[in-house]
Amino acid sequence: MRFIPTFDARVEQLKLEAKKIQRKRGGKHTDLLNRVARGAGYEHWHHVILCNRQTASAQGASALLAECSNIVRAEQAGEIKVVMSGPEIQVGPFVLFSTGIGDAWLLSPEESIGLCLMWHEQVNEPSIKETARELHIGWDAAYEFAGGFMRLNPFDDRIPAQVVGGYPLDAVRSLIDKALTFERKFSVVIAQDDAINLTDPVIADLVRQGWAEDELRSHAADGFRYSPSRNSLLCPILGSDDFPDD
Repeated sequence: MRFIPTFDARVEQLKLEAKKIQRKRGGKHTDLLNRVARGAGYEHWHHVILCNRQTASAQGASALLAECSNIVRAEQAGEIKVVMSGPEIQVGPFVLFSTGIGDAWLLSPEESIGLCLMWHEQVNEPSIKETARELHIGWDAAYEFAGGFMRLNPFDDRIPAQVVGGYPLDAVRSLIDKALTFERKFSVVIAQDDAINLTDPVIADLVRQGWAEDELRSHAADGFRYSPSRNSLLCPILGSDDFPDD
């Protein structure tokens, strides 16, 4: 089937044509949809839907690539910029940011993964492609926040595994919180999905940010954990064994 650029307005227009015919002459709605689709140059109604999906996907990829280019330009100018992708991108939302120190990122808050747009002043061409059904994004690494640091767990050797500082993480966290679905927020806050143990390296990171080491070690002994997304300590989750039988 050949591709015909098909925007949402065109789909609605064809639906209205089918309804008008049905009101005047009657007929099965699905048959009328196929009829108006063929009259508009499509093979059938499903062809209309497939073209509409592909059009939306292409729009999303173009819009996302444009957002990535804007962030890279901001980084090249030494600007710190933190934005969230808009509704014209069918998936996401994503968070994009420049750091002012040579790095720039595209993040997927729901999955805690990122695509490095610029690393140590070197621009990385983003791998973003569209199909008829979805965007394919070549993610580079899983990430988590630890106070003022971003911990990277790369999927390949293009960037090294490390903890990076100097990023505008307060603004990034704020937009990530807005981007997360209710289900993901519930999982992060209640189930403590992003919480990490107060190990010696984590405590050392937090002490460098101004946390009191004695208090951190005391909380660690009590089973508290650190939430990078909230930049706070979380008390242990209580289970059924923590409550008396009566």
